Amino acid sequence: MTLPAQKQESSLYHVGIQYRIASTIFQAATRDATLRLGERVSSGEGRNMQLATIITTPTEHSPQDTNLPTVRRATAQEIEHENVRREQALLHFNTCKEKIKERALPMKLTDAEITEGESKIIFTFSAEDRVDFRSFVKELSNLLRLRVEMRHIGSRDEAKYRGCLGACGQVTTCCSTFLRQFRSISIGMAKVQGLAPNPQKLTGLCGKLKCCLSYESELYAESRKGLLKLGNVVHSPKGVGRIFSIDILRHVYSIKLDEGGVERFRVDECTKLSHTEVTERDERFEQKHKGERERTDESRKHSEMKQSLIRSARERQKVQDRIESSTSSNTPAEKSRRHRGRRHAPQKS
Repeated sequence: MTLPAQKQESSLYHVGIQYRIASTIFQAATRDATLRLGERVSSGEGRNMQLATIITTPTEHSPQDTNLPTVRRATAQEIEHENVRREQALLHFNTCKEKIKERALPMKLTDAEITEGESKIIFTFSAEDRVDFRSFVKELSNLLRLRVEMRHIGSRDEAKYRGCLGACGQVTTCCSTFLRQFRSISIGMAKVQGLAPNPQKLTGLCGKLKCCLSYESELYAESRKGLLKLGNVVHSPKGVGRIFSIDILRHVYSIKLDEGGVERFRVDECTKLSHTEVTERDERFEQKHKGERERTDESRKHSEMKQSLIRSARERQKVQDRIESSTSSNTPAEKSRRHRGRRHAPQKS
């Protein structure tokens, strides 16, 4: 009954490990088949010892892989020592941040890490342009009593190490979890998927085009083969119309019909009109719209003429009212009334 346990203890297994958050995943060997995702393991011995995190669970070890490093479950003392190093690195991070502010250096500090031997600290930062920090590194090294290394990272790496909340609602961004290499992303990937070229929606937290635009780009490109383009004129089961939108994965066209309304049809139900047919359709459309424009122009002219007549009638009425008012004020009765009013008016002292 003890043979399986002995076999499990002596067998080697494959595991995936990473030394930093969102860093490269390395393959390693272990004799512990009970290691779980997220557990801390120790790699190396003495001053070369490093702690890593399990990324993939143990699998059967291939006999060909003989040069893989061996890892074991980290002890509580090793984990406690690592936590102390992290706290010390955070203090040095704040110190470095203050010094950057004092010198007004155009750089943004991202992370700090003290190496296992505790003789060196690595600062990662992002900057738009190249920064000359040689004198700054010398001053910082004297202040911290450590060797200082400054690593310049891009905006994508900055978002990767920070582990920001994803715009899609995921707890962390893709680059902070499973992405290990950045692909070249182009706006063409958005166009082939039928996405509107809206920078606010297509740009990630790093200020670059979202990496997820590449996930389904090839699928959409393959599915789009043989489909017509937006604006093409087609013949559908309900008449001729122009393609208004395309559901690429379902192979469905939304067509704005010439007779009015928008209908959805499968791709195999629609045929593209030839150049001659499109020309004839455009001529019919032009004649139809020309007649509508002429009727609209006639209606507008009639309305303008009617409004002009109404304004003229109102002006004539105003003139007539002023004449009648002036005539009635000069009658004998009106003059006598105004005279009596002046005679009985109180005299000023």
